[in-house]
Amino acid sequence: MPYDRNRWRDLRDPWDVFDSALDEYEVGIAKLSYADGVLETPPPYFLDDPQTRSLLLGIGGITTEEVRSLLSGIEPPHGYELLNPSPIPLLPTLPSGPPVQPSPWPESAFMRFLLGRPTPADLRQQEKQRSVLARAEKLRRRGDNLGQQFEAQRQKAVAQCDALRAACEANQLPAISMLMSMSHLRHKLPGPLRHSFEADIDPHVRIVLCSIEIPDFRSLNIQKKRGQRWVQVSATERKRATEAILYSLCLRSAYLVAQSDEGNWFDNIAINAKQNWRDLATGAPRSGIIASLQAPKEEIANLHLDQVDPRTCFRHFKGIATPSLEQVSAVRPIFVFNTDDKRIVQERDVAEQLDNEANLAAMPWDDFEHLMRQLFEWEFGRDGVEVKVTRASRDRGVDAIMFDPDPIRGGKYVLQAKRYTRTVDVAAVRDLYGTVINEGANRGILVTTSSYGPDAYDFAKDKPLSLVDGPNLIAMLRRHGRQYRIDLAEARRLAASNDPATDF
Repeated sequence: MPYDRNRWRDLRDPWDVFDSALDEYEVGIAKLSYADGVLETPPPYFLDDPQTRSLLLGIGGITTEEVRSLLSGIEPPHGYELLNPSPIPLLPTLPSGPPVQPSPWPESAFMRFLLGRPTPADLRQQEKQRSVLARAEKLRRRGDNLGQQFEAQRQKAVAQCDALRAACEANQLPAISMLMSMSHLRHKLPGPLRHSFEADIDPHVRIVLCSIEIPDFRSLNIQKKRGQRWVQVSATERKRATEAILYSLCLRSAYLVAQSDEGNWFDNIAINAKQNWRDLATGAPRSGIIASLQAPKEEIANLHLDQVDPRTCFRHFKGIATPSLEQVSAVRPIFVFNTDDKRIVQERDVAEQLDNEANLAAMPWDDFEHLMRQLFEWEFGRDGVEVKVTRASRDRGVDAIMFDPDPIRGGKYVLQAKRYTRTVDVAAVRDLYGTVINEGANRGILVTTSSYGPDAYDFAKDKPLSLVDGPNLIAMLRRHGRQYRIDLAEARRLAASNDPATDF
């Protein structure tokens, strides 16, 4: 007769059966835990367990299969859909015990004398029943407490998600950056590729700048499966794999950010990929940006990532990268600017209030700065350039900031406006160059109503500086239909009549 486990179980003491069922229940609830589901999800990659990965691939190991999978499987949820905590886990049902048998031995000594004393076996059975019932009650309370704990965790997660969503809907930049970071955590990478990600939004130029970290490829162990063994890839395969990793990480970061733009917070996405490496010539540590990408959000969001070739797609968006991943060198990023510039002030339409033939050298200095903002917007606005006037400061270091989204010539430009009636000293040009360095700008532009001396032009030569004097300023304005004039002598007379000590 074949073995029948259930039949054998039925022949056992029902309290032993109940105790075994409690064992299974205790093991079941011990395995349960609750992560809110916003950041913790089942790993999508093969060999995601760190111990298994280290055992099979060694420290820092990654497979060619994982490299090919970097642009696949990036499915929803995205954006606000991430802010839905998972339901609490279902607790197992506490097993039911056998009917409780009342003790046949009365409390009365006289009745015990008449009926006789219980046997040792009877006493052991009674003790087993009490012990198992006490254990069942303890496990019931433990299960109830665990369920309440899970529910409290979920309610806390719901409150946090609701608060984050409300902050995003209120256009609070730290909350929006957090939403994008959550998307990257939610869509996991293989262990060795999980490095830092930062996202900053500049609402003035409607661009998000993302900085991602790329692992040092020399310490990255890339393997493939041959039969039942894992073996190192060839030099040619390694080169292809590292290129695919670099391009794929840039593209997937841009795509996840594009999918997170729930509030239409930006129009363009910039990616800067940072890496730390060792100089092969000196052994000294080096760090820098080795790849940079800029593209319109809509084009990135409409990509079918699982169908693209990483290298071809990266080049389609005119991305730039280090020429060699074996001998890494830094590249000049497409976008580097201060994304937390609190100096930006509200724009004013000064040109609308100015009469034709107005003397620019005699107008208020703050009006002149706003007019220069308008002029450069007229000059370059058709190419997507945005110009923002900065708040007045004691050092007067920056009067306006220009952001150009063009992937070739684009970047950040600082503009200084000098409403002078005397020749601009070379010291002002030196100050501008220092500002360009401090701001991390691509170029500095100095505009004046007067002129520059030979020493100013000599200093600006071969530096990323542009000097615009009064005659060139008037010519630029007339290209846009503005018939203003500059009369330095008249401006000096007016200033002297208002304040005899003034000499500017």
